[in-house]
Amino acid sequence: MTGSPATSARRAGGTALHEGTPRARTEVLDAAPDVEPDVRADLTAALLRAHRRFAACADPGVLAEELADEVQDAGYGRVLLLEAVARSRHRELQVVASRGEGVPAPGRRTSGADLAATAPTAVVELVAGDPRAPRVAVWGAPTPGSAPLDLLAATAGAAWRAARAAGDAEQAAAELTGVRQLLSGAVRLAGLGSWSWDPATDRIALDDRLRDLLGLDAGEADPDLATWRERVHPDDRGPFTGAHDSATRGSASAPYPFRVRAADGTERTFLGTSVPLATGRPGVVQGLVLDLAPGDRSTGELVRLAQCDSLTGLANRSVLDVRLGEALAAATPASAVALVLLDLDRFKLVNDTLGHQIGDALLCRTAERLQAAAPAGSTLARLGGDEFVLMVPGVDRPEAAAAMARNVIRQLRAPVLLPGLPEPFVCTSSAGVAVGHEGTSDELFRSADMALYRAKDAGRDRVAVYDSAMREDAQARREAEHKVRRALRTDGLRVVWQPIVDLRDERLVAAEALVRLQDPVEGLLEPKSFVDTAEDTGLIVDVDTWVLGEVLRQLCEWRDDGNGLQVSFNVSGKTLEHPAFAHRLAHSVESTGATGSSLLCEVTERTLIDLSTSTRASLGELRSVGARVGLDDFGTGYSSLSYLDRFPLSFLKIDMSFVRPLGTSARAAAVVEALIGLAHAHGMLVTAEGVETREQATMLREMGCDRAQGWLFGRPVAAGLLALGR
Repeated sequence: MTGSPATSARRAGGTALHEGTPRARTEVLDAAPDVEPDVRADLTAALLRAHRRFAACADPGVLAEELADEVQDAGYGRVLLLEAVARSRHRELQVVASRGEGVPAPGRRTSGADLAATAPTAVVELVAGDPRAPRVAVWGAPTPGSAPLDLLAATAGAAWRAARAAGDAEQAAAELTGVRQLLSGAVRLAGLGSWSWDPATDRIALDDRLRDLLGLDAGEADPDLATWRERVHPDDRGPFTGAHDSATRGSASAPYPFRVRAADGTERTFLGTSVPLATGRPGVVQGLVLDLAPGDRSTGELVRLAQCDSLTGLANRSVLDVRLGEALAAATPASAVALVLLDLDRFKLVNDTLGHQIGDALLCRTAERLQAAAPAGSTLARLGGDEFVLMVPGVDRPEAAAAMARNVIRQLRAPVLLPGLPEPFVCTSSAGVAVGHEGTSDELFRSADMALYRAKDAGRDRVAVYDSAMREDAQARREAEHKVRRALRTDGLRVVWQPIVDLRDERLVAAEALVRLQDPVEGLLEPKSFVDTAEDTGLIVDVDTWVLGEVLRQLCEWRDDGNGLQVSFNVSGKTLEHPAFAHRLAHSVESTGATGSSLLCEVTERTLIDLSTSTRASLGELRSVGARVGLDDFGTGYSSLSYLDRFPLSFLKIDMSFVRPLGTSARAAAVVEALIGLAHAHGMLVTAEGVETREQATMLREMGCDRAQGWLFGRPVAAGLLALGR
């Protein structure tokens, strides 16, 4: 593309002008002190006349013609009003209106390059920055005392925007009317009735179809919510009262059956659903109902599908929500509601290895066992997948709910015979328990889900009960996540550097980059207060990427100062699994000119045990740019020696928990010496962490340890405070 008409006009010697405001128009006139008062008055009158002329144009096409006349009246011999109609290598412009000899007629097309070649005096945008708005190209000179071209265009631009807005609103209204007619026709064809509830009026507006089904007179007033509830069967009032819940949740309800008394006293059964409407009035709910005619053989099946899980026959989430809401409404501190959220351990592995048919059979047998173990008066539901919920009202204390859940878990642990398997199958399960007598269903669900997460995290095949400590932990995690997100958004992360020395002469050879978070309230935070949360939420990928950028920047700065220090930094397993990390790493090293051999990348034992294809590729990318990959905190994880050969490692760091007892424990000394020998046998350099005393350093040197870091040699500090001349 050779350029916009405005740009081309500037290159051709013309002036590209832009939209002005009423204030700008006054400033233009005020900036010309040599203009005679009578001339100034004529200019003002001309602008007011143009404004009235343009404002009277309700159609953009009429406005174009009026503008072209006004500009020609201002003295310009040739006038073109152009619209951009296509974006390509040469922008296409269509002539909307034209005046003068030798100019293209309306409807003709030209290009930005062709326009520039004709060297217009000026090209003016009606609305700056709007690609749809026309532009005025003129040739010649204005008549002295005529209205300035840019102010004429600005005035026309305001009218053009008003005309377009009116046209858009009219088109939107027509489309909305069409959609409403289409939906109304679809509802009538489907035999559906509809209702809506507005909390502002508390009225249930019934359509004609629903009125016919209920035998209501056309002139009968719409009922309020309380009157309507009196018509609904007492056992079914929960679902319809869910209009409140739909408005609160902001999502559609699952289909629910309910019975309602018609005008003649007979009972009709409907299948209903409701959804909050996106209107200007908050809380408005729209509902549809399907008449389940008596004697229709499909009625029973529709009711069953609306209330039950199709695989196990247990209640579904819709029924559970209703009964849980009713139970919470009737609960007291001495008679609370227990919610047990349960799922099968490693169920995905069952589907992946034995097939979905076996998985479905296991779910059905699990449902049967849960029904046998569920207390009387409880509600058992399947949420989907391998998630089940047991809701028990009338619980007096959390310990009783926990004992009941442990009994359920114990029964599910028993071997089960499944079709297609030659021997009994054992599948354990985990459960989270929450007990409450107030609050909402969603709050109780969140509490049970948090407890289930704790049970899974503790090793599965167990029960966890939600308590205040769990609530405080969840709050702390939410706050930590907020701090990390804010730090990433506001440049609140920091890197400090801890010296790593060669134990032979205690010369500084490397520094470990340690991330900190600068909180505006709590100050500089250690990794233990936010790294685990960053790992759980996936934010660790952004944190590691930021740290890598700082590492490369500092390496280049040290290199420019003639310092050849290596930099050690931690990379999370989640970061290594990210598909873009390896590419970012290679690109960053190449673009900064950093020396790859100066990078020491530390990974955990967990990363090597779960060595996925993407993780292996990222580690390979690290090695391809010359970086060394090593094992951090050796001994604190699984300490399996077999995985040391799964990936070629360059160094190993002995965790401080092994280093700290040196000098006081012969057993610790034997373990550290064995670890050093093991690492050297694998060709790895050894760094000891947490060295705090001269005795520890001496013992490590005698054992053949290569490097050390710890408070004895320096605490983590800013890069400028490192003793680089050490």
